[in-house]
Amino acid sequence: MENSVEIIQVAAFLGAGIAVSVSSIAAGIGEGYVAGEAVKAITKQPESRDSVVRSMFIGQAVDETGGIFSLVIALLLLFGGFAVPGGGWQKAAALLASGIAVGLGAVGPVFGAGYAGGQACKSIGRMPKHSNDILGNMLIGQALAQTSSIFALVVSLLLLYTVPNQAADATVGMMILKSVSLLGAGLSIGLGTLGPGSGIGIVAGKASEMMGKFPKERKEIMRTMFLGAAVSESTAIYSLVVSFLLLFIS
Repeated sequence: MENSVEIIQVAAFLGAGIAVSVSSIAAGIGEGYVAGEAVKAITKQPESRDSVVRSMFIGQAVDETGGIFSLVIALLLLFGGFAVPGGGWQKAAALLASGIAVGLGAVGPVFGAGYAGGQACKSIGRMPKHSNDILGNMLIGQALAQTSSIFALVVSLLLLYTVPNQAADATVGMMILKSVSLLGAGLSIGLGTLGPGSGIGIVAGKASEMMGKFPKERKEIMRTMFLGAAVSESTAIYSLVVSFLLLFIS
């Protein structure tokens, strides 16, 4: 039971579309939230405009990370030359799973980074003289939130480059088993980053908010943020481990 090169191309095209479209939805909302909070902050404190606008642009740029990862994978799926004769159903499944992994994997981290950026702009508007401290906390929090999207990118690249062509003597059962395991790997890391990425962003956003209200407690706030982020990240690591198992053991 073999499939044609066209079927593999169809899987690659679908994967590319899923990767970019899903991540773009999340990125657009996250960046819009950052800009919205910046507008509110400037309206309340016009003298903080320069600091708020600077933080807005930086926050939006970092929030775009997941979308950039998805764009890179989409371009690889479209022009990477993966549609080769003999690839088989497992190659098609791997290409589709690659797009699913990086597309879904960007959603939680992008939402989280957007929330962190928006809360930072809000706090800078309230306490502009502490803008550097708040901006630094925002960047750290956004970086932590985006860690999960890096996990998704790693799995996506592994799906692209480590899955061999289907064995010539593979049975129907073997093809189904391997194809499903590859799709499962993409779904595991893609859905598994939704909670951790969003949760870490909430932690970082609240930390920035409190720094704008209680700047003298900066060290304690950041210490608590790191602890909370570390625990929140643990479930993304579980998803990453399961993805690796589905990739290399099944």
